Amino acid sequence: MTDSPAGSIVFLHGGSHAQLATLADPALAPYRIRPVHVRTGAPESLADAEVIVVADRLRPELLRRWTAGIRSALDRGATVVVFGVNTVEEWVPGVRLESRPTVFWWWRTGEDHRLRLCAPDDPAWGFFAERAVIWHYHGVLEPPPGAVSLVDLHTEDGVRDGSILYLDEQSTPGRLLVTTMDPVYHHGSGFMPGATQLLYSALYWATTDRRKKTC
Repeated sequence: MTDSPAGSIVFLHGGSHAQLATLADPALAPYRIRPVHVRTGAPESLADAEVIVVADRLRPELLRRWTAGIRSALDRGATVVVFGVNTVEEWVPGVRLESRPTVFWWWRTGEDHRLRLCAPDDPAWGFFAERAVIWHYHGVLEPPPGAVSLVDLHTEDGVRDGSILYLDEQSTPGRLLVTTMDPVYHHGSGFMPGATQLLYSALYWATTDRRKKTC
């Protein structure tokens, strides 16, 4: 893939088979995504990005040198999407992460996934279908004050246990969407219902809002 002009969508990745397969998806070509490798790329490449997508499952020791640039992008008003298994509790201000067992195939076993949609009036729901946000997760988040959880996990007793997808438009001038789901891995690997929908929906949400703000 070739670099797109300044002010583009940066896709921060680690070069895994699933991440490269996702980048090669023809459905993403209209976004003119600029892929940046966490090992070989320069953090300065984030300076002009309007949207930054942090692919799931990046190596923590490689991601660390990018986190200051991601926070700086939020401070100047960029949109950032952070997918799962990225040690967000270490670098996203105000968020806590707790591990939980992952139930991969609840629709086959008949278990209650215990995931509940939240904030039904939030404009983000114009972009995300239920199927896109309910499949599985890797831990639960406690978002910072002012952030809006879009999907919560509940305990077997019906008590809120934490968020698996939240939107923060209050902590910085930018917009931050964080999830413990890993759609890039599953989309690029070709399995897991809902993962492709979440990936496509997150990109559409980020870029549609960007176009509205700049028109």
